[in-house]
Amino acid sequence: MGSAQVVESNEHSVKNVVKFLPATLPFNSVSFEYERMLNPKNALTLQIGFPRQQSVIGKYGITGNSDVKTAEFGTTILRAAYRHYTGKKRLPKGFYIEPYLKYQHIKGDATIEGVDDQDIPYAGSSEIKLNTINMGCQFGVQFLIAKRVSLDLYFLGLEGGILSGHVDTTPTSSNTAYDPIILSVIKGVIEQKIADLPSSIGKRLTVTQTQSQVNVKASSTPYPWIRGGFSIGFAF
Repeated sequence: MGSAQVVESNEHSVKNVVKFLPATLPFNSVSFEYERMLNPKNALTLQIGFPRQQSVIGKYGITGNSDVKTAEFGTTILRAAYRHYTGKKRLPKGFYIEPYLKYQHIKGDATIEGVDDQDIPYAGSSEIKLNTINMGCQFGVQFLIAKRVSLDLYFLGLEGGILSGHVDTTPTSSNTAYDPIILSVIKGVIEQKIADLPSSIGKRLTVTQTQSQVNVKASSTPYPWIRGGFSIGFAF
């Protein structure tokens, strides 16, 4: 009995895990996660991602041949989750189910340049500010190597998100008297791009024009997402 109590006590001594998540790097965020065991079967996790402003030219189908000439963004991430381990281990290890709530703030800048269908040249600079709220559930398995090094593989993560925010584009022509024409051209080009999107997304986007900018506003735009990846960390 005394030996069993010692083993149980040693297992419970590992209640915290600090992790690094490489999977967020492609989304220009450097993310860390903290896991705290509430009891031998359940834990709370908190993820914080810091924005890493970088160019996305050459990624996500954006090439130098498109009308997007420069583009960069960084993503801030906050994710809170409840984790339930299904196995018999009394450590933060084994197969788990994890429902979660996630917030993201995406901030970036871009420049566009091209010629419209009427052969009118246009150029502009865009400021991007987007926010998302996501709810989802993921499955995964966590390993502890020597009870200190964690390897967390998460997969089959399904989530639904709501996107809101705006993209504001200002003409970069040196001839300000020409701006009204360029604004109309940029508005037409953006509307054409939006028309190519799935209708479930496009109908949630509103394009307006002021005296100095073309504004695209996203209002409660729903979208699906799949989450997967791994993290590595230290348990104590």
